[in-house]
Formats: sequence, structure tokens, C-alpha cells
Amino acid sequence: PIHPITTRPVSVFESAHFATMTSMPRRRRPVSSSSSRTFITVLLAFLFAAYDGIPTVTSFSAPSPITTQSLSSSTNVNHQRNIRQPASSLDAVGPAVAATAASALALPSLKTVSLACLIPTLSGFYKSEYGVSYAYGTAMTATSLLVLRSLLSASAPLDSIAVVHAAAVLFYGVRLNLFLAYREIFLPRFRHMRERIEDRAKSRGSRLSRTPFIVSCAALYAFLATPFLVTSKSCAEMSIKCCSGESGVVGIIWNLVRAAVVATWGGFLIEAWGDFAKSIGKAQKGEDALITGGIFRFFRHPNYTGEIIGWASSCVAAFLAVAATSGKTLSAWMSMAPSLIACVLGASGISFVLTTATAGLERRQLEKYGDTDEYKEWVGKSWVGFQLVKKTKDEEETVVPGATEDNGSPTPEE
Repeated sequence: PIHPITTRPVSVFESAHFATMTSMPRRRRPVSSSSSRTFITVLLAFLFAAYDGIPTVTSFSAPSPITTQSLSSSTNVNHQRNIRQPASSLDAVGPAVAATAASALALPSLKTVSLACLIPTLSGFYKSEYGVSYAYGTAMTATSLLVLRSLLSASAPLDSIAVVHAAAVLFYGVRLNLFLAYREIFLPRFRHMRERIEDRAKSRGSRLSRTPFIVSCAALYAFLATPFLVTSKSCAEMSIKCCSGESGVVGIIWNLVRAAVVATWGGFLIEAWGDFAKSIGKAQKGEDALITGGIFRFFRHPNYTGEIIGWASSCVAAFLAVAATSGKTLSAWMSMAPSLIACVLGASGISFVLTTATAGLERRQLEKYGDTDEYKEWVGKSWVGFQLVKKTKDEEETVVPGATEDNGSPTPEE
């Protein structure tokens, strides 16, 4: 007998071995088509986030503020060259100033922001509830820290409103994670509820089947991070306008930006106050008690209402910042369009989830406390907040990102 590869003569024992191996049937491991599709989805998501060739959105690569001295030197150079440029244009500062501004502030790239939002959300493969709780807070914390680092390390002074805006999101992310950790460590019923959520998620399919939901959550977190990236970029351009002597309407709009950022802080503080008051009230009166004191005298669902106010105000701040820096220039608005669309998607997406959950919680509270005089009096004096549609009992339960209902548990959308 001849060896099939080397063509050398083989012994009788080798010949018998080859005959045995070739006659044995090969067992092929079945491959699930759904698992293959979800694996490809995860792989493509990672490639999209990590690919170095992704062009950075122009709104994330903003010119930085410049000093009056650098502006005057550039103006003198242009005057010597007999170049007459309008003072209100950003191009009036000259190429030398633009190069200096570009190196003064380096905001995180699109790839960095995508990874900062995607990596924490992958915890949803381990525990389904983690993808909309700890991942939510961690993504907001990570992106705000990245922006704050760029703002605080800028080589030229910036308007502090960008720092205040990013700090508001940092406060939201850190506070949310601390609150979630407190509930999970000290309140056993939340651990049991998390396990029930996980069992329900496992009954719907494999862990990889969660991929579309996890990727969509990561995209939502990135959209929510876009507004303070826009205001950070606009602060640099606003400094150029101030050095050019522009005021009037631009100054009024910029003051509205400050007001919107203050409203962002206000919304997140309302949410934090609601969670704190709810935890104290439940600890004192019992888990089934209806909390109607403190901030609940004015808001029936302060955590939902405050979060909607916070993210909506953050989106408004971004639009006003672009209006202050771009004015009537269509090309500038077009260059900022991708970022502004992301701002709208983030604010509208989280608002849809929260307003729908508010309607569901209203119905559940009515069923549980509707016959009591305390509930009727409370409903007559308090504001329900923002609600979209009432949901039916037979609808599928899902977890609202980062939200908690008034009994302190992760809120299911029924």
C-alpha cells in the first residue's frame, strides 16, 4: 500500500489504521442559525466601534477658544496682506488661529464614545437587568469623564457652562449606580427581583439573542451623551465670537444655553430627591406604604419626571449652543446635523420609555390604592408628570433603563 500524501510504502498496520479512520463516519456539530446571526451582529458592532478609519463627526472636532492677543496678531497679518474679512465669521480668525484652536481642545472621538457606551452594556449578556441599570449609569459616567478631562486640560480658557453640563451627566451616572448598589446590597427583595428578570430573559432564548436589545441600549446611551459634546464644542466657537466683539442676540442665546443646563441639573436633582425620599419613606412606613410626602406632594413620579426634564433640557441646550455659534449660516447647521439628530434620538427615545412607564405605574397605583382616601387626595393635589399611553395587562414585561417605580423596584413595562 502507498501513503496517500507522501506516496511512500506503508506497513500493514498503517494501512489498517487508514482504512479504519476513513471508514468512521464524521460527526458534525449542529450550528444554530440564530446564534450565528447574533454572533455576527456583535462582531460587526465591535468592528464599527473599533475601526480606526471611522471619520469623526465634525461637531466633535471643534476649534478651541483663543485669546485676544492671538486674535489681534492674526488680524494684523490679514491687514498687512490687504485681506478684508467679516468679523462675525469664524474664518476671520485666520488659519494660524484655527490651528492653535484645534490643538487647544481635543474632544473624545466617535470611536471612543462608542466604546464607552458599548462596553458597559455588554454586562447585559451576564445579567439582563445589568444592561439597563449599571450599564446605563456607567456609560454616562464614562462619557462625561472623558469630556471633562478634555475640557479641564484645554490649553485655553473655556466658558464654564460646558463643564457644568458634563458634570450634570456625571452626577446622574454616579448617583444612579450608587443607588442601584445600595438596593442590591441592603435590600434582598431586589436581588430576588433581578433573578426573576434573568429567569424570564433566559426563557425567551439564549444569551446571544439579547444582542439587538443590548446594541440598541448602547446606541441610546451614546445619543444621550451627544448634547454635552455639542455644548463643549460650541464653547470654543463662542470664545472666538466673543473675541471678535459679537454680542447682542448671540449673548442672549448663550444665556439661554446656561438656563437649559441649569434645568438639566434641576431635573436630575428632582430624580435624586425622589429616590432618596422614597427610600426613607419605605424604610419608615413599610414596603407597601404609599409615599405622598416631601417631593411626592408635588410630583407623583419624581424619578420619571425629573429624568425626562433633565434629558430634554440637555437636548435643548445643544440646539441653543449651535444657534449661538452658527447663527444663520446654513453650512454650519448642516455640519452639525448628525450631532443634532443624535441629540433628538436620545431625548425622544428615553422620553418615550419613561412616559410609557409612567402611564403603566399610574394604572398599577390606581388598582392598589384607588379605594383609599389618601390616594384620592394625593392625586388631586399632585402632578402626574409626562405620560404617553396606558398599557394593558397582557403586554410583555421589559425593564426600563435606569428607572425605578415608587415601591423602589426596577420598573417593568407591563
